[in-house]
Amino acid sequence: MPAVMSRFGKAALSGVQRLGLKSMAPQARFIAAVDPIIARAREMQKMPYDEAKEGEVKAPNYVGWDKEIDDSFKKLSVGPIKGGRPYGKICDSALDLIGFTPMVRMSRFSKFFDVDCELLGKVELFNAGGSVKDRIAKRMVEEAEKSGRIKPGDILIEATSGNTGVGLCLISAIKGYKQIICLPQKMSGEKVNTMKCLGAEILRTPTEAAWDAKDSHIFLSARLAKDLGGHVLDQYLNPGNPLAHYDGTAEEIAEQCEGKLDYMIMSTGTGGTMTGVAKKLKELIPSVQIVGVDPYGSILAEPAHVNEKSQRTGQAALTAYQVEGIGYDFIPTVLDREVVDHWVKTDDDEAFAMCRAIVRHEGLLIGGSCGSTVAGAYRFIKQNKIGKDKRCAVLLADSSRNYMSVSAKALEHDGKLGKFGMVLNMWLAPPLHLLSSVAHTSARSNAHCFGQALESASQKLPQKPPVPWSPEA
Repeated sequence: MPAVMSRFGKAALSGVQRLGLKSMAPQARFIAAVDPIIARAREMQKMPYDEAKEGEVKAPNYVGWDKEIDDSFKKLSVGPIKGGRPYGKICDSALDLIGFTPMVRMSRFSKFFDVDCELLGKVELFNAGGSVKDRIAKRMVEEAEKSGRIKPGDILIEATSGNTGVGLCLISAIKGYKQIICLPQKMSGEKVNTMKCLGAEILRTPTEAAWDAKDSHIFLSARLAKDLGGHVLDQYLNPGNPLAHYDGTAEEIAEQCEGKLDYMIMSTGTGGTMTGVAKKLKELIPSVQIVGVDPYGSILAEPAHVNEKSQRTGQAALTAYQVEGIGYDFIPTVLDREVVDHWVKTDDDEAFAMCRAIVRHEGLLIGGSCGSTVAGAYRFIKQNKIGKDKRCAVLLADSSRNYMSVSAKALEHDGKLGKFGMVLNMWLAPPLHLLSSVAHTSARSNAHCFGQALESASQKLPQKPPVPWSPEA
């Protein structure tokens, strides 16, 4: 073996010498100096907030939709965004690949789960950064540029659960901004790595921190902005968030559906997508009903008592849940809950299992929150006996790219698996025979809850997954 290795080593060295390089080793000693701004941001992340040294810093006062944001929303609307993505033309940049996403008929999924109505999916993973949040990142930056608030070279700071961060990092990379992202620990490594590749600095904060706590990602962003002279565009109260969907996403949906849409179903995070899409659709298609999906643990749904506890899993309000990017422990200013006609709550297990079903039956590589959306849609459709003469659309917000490392082990350490361990491990678990059983259970019992059918079907499965499918295999 040493002799063989030696021959390979000599060959490699000879190749290096032919390139005119004496040695590769010295390159390891050249380490780029850390930008002083980044160094200071990292220092502040590790330092507890000290008002005596930093002065007064407060988290923004998020109050839900009010007159101030409503006035800004109406003032800044630019009307329907037109243009599309003509494939015969060369794009100037990836910014031209944001918006104008496809609508897909989910007929294979509907057949498998015995859904009678026509079910459509607005597939946002086809945006340049892989999610619906690319739209708001672009709009918020453009509005700030138009107002003279920011210019290339400035520092942008954002508290995010990841997708808005990816969108802002992409915009910043193209336009020349310095980007700092404040991100809770629970968010996936794929999001972090994507943002790092786009040149951003990522600062993590405790997942369990309340939104206005002094160690939260929102509070850290406020501290950094004050100390570094940066700009927090703030997706939670920026009118550019719902406007991106009012002027863009909703116009696309109405056009793709040719004005025929009975129900529009969306999960709610910041609420900008919900607010913007719902307001415009109600103008263009007055009869449309808006359905909001909110995970148990979050408090966005109304009336308030529906958030208290999942009767099936015990998940209580203001407790940690695993689905990323939707639900909150406060009411963002950009969320106008009055535009929502119906609310549906969902649990983690049904969200991840439903996500896997969409991937399997429609070939759409969507993310975990999309599973929540469709699980909520399924429940709403079954409960209300929505039939063949109706058309429902769901907004599929992002892609599986962000969640491929989500593993049963990570959830298990948090004590979140229980008897649904096989299902919650979204990518490693073998869901196909389980999902088939779920579909049949639901059809036989007319179960109104995907989770109920999931639980019933899972009781017939062994306690542990087969060895070939084990996460440890």
